[in-house]
Amino acid sequence: MDKAFIEKKLEEQKNHLESLVKKAKDNGISQVEIFSSYGYAEEVTLEKNDLNNCTATEENMFGIRVIENGSQGFLTTNHFPTLWESIQEARDLARSQTTPDSDLVLPDPQTLEKRANQYDESLDALGLEHLVEIAKTTLGWKKELFPKVNLDSGDMSLSKGFKLIVSSKGVNASELGAGISASVMGMAVDGSDVGSFDYDSASGNDYPYFAKKWERAFREFGEKCMGGLGAKAIPGFKGYILLPPEAVYSFFLGSFIGSLNGTSIRKGKSKMAGQLGKQVASSKLSIWEDPTISGYAGTTSFDREGQATHKQSILNQGVLDTYFYNTYEAKKAGLKASNGFATGGAQSLPGCGPRQLQIAPGDSNKDDFFKMKDKVLFVNRLSGTSDGPSGDFSGVIKGSHLLENGVKTPVKEVQVVGNVYEALNQIVSISKEGELLGESYWAPYMLLEGFTITGAS
Repeated sequence: MDKAFIEKKLEEQKNHLESLVKKAKDNGISQVEIFSSYGYAEEVTLEKNDLNNCTATEENMFGIRVIENGSQGFLTTNHFPTLWESIQEARDLARSQTTPDSDLVLPDPQTLEKRANQYDESLDALGLEHLVEIAKTTLGWKKELFPKVNLDSGDMSLSKGFKLIVSSKGVNASELGAGISASVMGMAVDGSDVGSFDYDSASGNDYPYFAKKWERAFREFGEKCMGGLGAKAIPGFKGYILLPPEAVYSFFLGSFIGSLNGTSIRKGKSKMAGQLGKQVASSKLSIWEDPTISGYAGTTSFDREGQATHKQSILNQGVLDTYFYNTYEAKKAGLKASNGFATGGAQSLPGCGPRQLQIAPGDSNKDDFFKMKDKVLFVNRLSGTSDGPSGDFSGVIKGSHLLENGVKTPVKEVQVVGNVYEALNQIVSISKEGELLGESYWAPYMLLEGFTITGAS
């Protein structure tokens, strides 16, 4: 399976989908959209400190959407020979709807900017045998560097494929992609002392880059696991929390980003409704979407509806600049077209959301956060619940450390409560340094104040 094979398959499929769309129009189906997602993957898994399984899978899914008189029918299939029958079935589903909406239409085509090649042909030289070697090397690192770390599970995978969208409105777009990735999950065990469960991963579009990222990620994983041994109970306190890049989104920013979904805004389920152009966060915080960055996993020229993507501001020094719209939600908001934030794939209708968020770095050195005299809770990950409309959240912080006077002490699980929207204004400082998460999102370290930490009584 190489790039030439996938390109040929894409071209053949594109010609067939174009003919199906023409046939649909000739048969009175004026609004039909077909989204195709093709993927080939080879995978090696780890389980309980050993090799587990080797697999190769190939899948091609088609999402078919038909809109007729303001009503929509959608279905997913993986059966290429009967796509015409599936189009007819989607039309029948649309006709069975009883709540038509004039804003429910397929979008017109837009001019797309060609993005950098997301398929590095060097990956074509790799296969299952190379993934097995990566897995064996990983197990060797564990045995040599972190013998007390138990690898509960792991995954090394190589994936290739394309996405393609064709519609009766003239939308016609496609992109190839390929990548290699690895991940591990586990914990350190020293007799009766069991550390906190942890996880790390790395991915890349070419092997040399991936190999460096993976070795670094595994060492960080092992150090985090070992750092969780000897955890102590601490009394509760109110003060600072320090979020590393991987915790920034999971702790509070992810919920805020979700509140900018056009559907939530329209249904009155978001506190961000009516807040465009207003200060909703600390002036230290700026966030933007940028699907144009070469080599990143979320780089793409078009969204789930084939609409153009481009760099755009979400928060500018705390001021809210935009919401996330697909075509339907944009129409509902009185806009002429979406802003390129339709999400999803062949197995779902278009949603609303970003692909490649970037957080602006601050002016602090991250090392200074670890030297503060005040008590600071370093957050590894949060397991808990949150209420979308209110922003209230609570949960247990796992694998955390107490920082005080330059001393880093692992602590047993502690509880924290807070509010997503208040947290946006509790940012004290942001680091210059950061991490690229999932080869897509860039995030720095963040120091926040005013949190109530409940420890041992």
